[in-house]
Amino acid sequence: MADKLLQIKDLIVDYTTQRGTARAINNVNLEIDKGEIFGLVGESGCGKSTLGKSILKLLPWSASIPNGEIVFKGQKINELSENEINRDIRGKEISMVIQNPQNALNPVFTVGRQILDVLYFKSDKKKSRKQLKPKAIDILKKMGISDPEYRISEYPHQFSGGMKQRVMLAMAFISNPSLLLADEPTTALDVTVEAQILQLLKGLVEEFGTSILYITHDLGVVSEITDRIAVMYAGHIVEVARTRDLFDNPLHPYTKGLLKCLPGVESRDILNTIPGMVPDLTNPPEGCKYCPRCDRSEAGCKVQIPQLKEVREDHYVACFPVVREEGGK
Repeated sequence: MADKLLQIKDLIVDYTTQRGTARAINNVNLEIDKGEIFGLVGESGCGKSTLGKSILKLLPWSASIPNGEIVFKGQKINELSENEINRDIRGKEISMVIQNPQNALNPVFTVGRQILDVLYFKSDKKKSRKQLKPKAIDILKKMGISDPEYRISEYPHQFSGGMKQRVMLAMAFISNPSLLLADEPTTALDVTVEAQILQLLKGLVEEFGTSILYITHDLGVVSEITDRIAVMYAGHIVEVARTRDLFDNPLHPYTKGLLKCLPGVESRDILNTIPGMVPDLTNPPEGCKYCPRCDRSEAGCKVQIPQLKEVREDHYVACFPVVREEGGK
């Protein structure tokens, strides 16, 4: 229990839409340890980003949380007021990096001004921005930006996509947070820059001791950086395991389908796909949400939602046939 940094318990998130209520997160339970890089994967529309935003109470007005707890360092942060979470948690204890840094950086201010603003407002304000500038330069240097003394005075449009993402990481890490929420941080980057950012993140975890919730649809990315992975489908966690175990011994049919979709280095065949689509969350199937796409579905799958069961050491799966075969606890 002492090593648990973040605990999400029975979380439900609903969206109010013109077509009815969409349950984007359905009784999700998740734990992230101190110093751990935890991957959250799944197709678009499965609720990954909603889960990340709910931690920092960044959900839109149409969203509500009718049930669940988000416990960070023993504190129920979902019960904090907007002022309390903005003062004590956002950007200080928990930081977030989004998919597109172009949309996150203000084009009319220099990158240095934007980093200093974060540092100033999250500090005790005993120092001026000018006095804090050396720390801003130092964090840019740590992010691998060359000649930071000069580039701190440049504007976002003078930076490449990869450099912009490094600036976003600088803003996220400058207050030495305990947890970083990384929501598809490398999707818009080419593979070479992506590899550099992933290597940078691993180094930052070692240096700062920060835990990371890495949200992505790309299993290839999480295989390189994470300690554990949770697979999400239609608002449910369907499998959780250590990264190596998940890739070597995937159990849930959905996880197996995702892995089969990964291109091989020497493959010349047409890429595999999973038949069907993620269900409409305003009118989902009654039982297992993956049942209509699953080649192993049984009669019980259509009427009852499977719960996560530990079937091997530190390997959990939500699937009736698999749990029965593996003798789950």
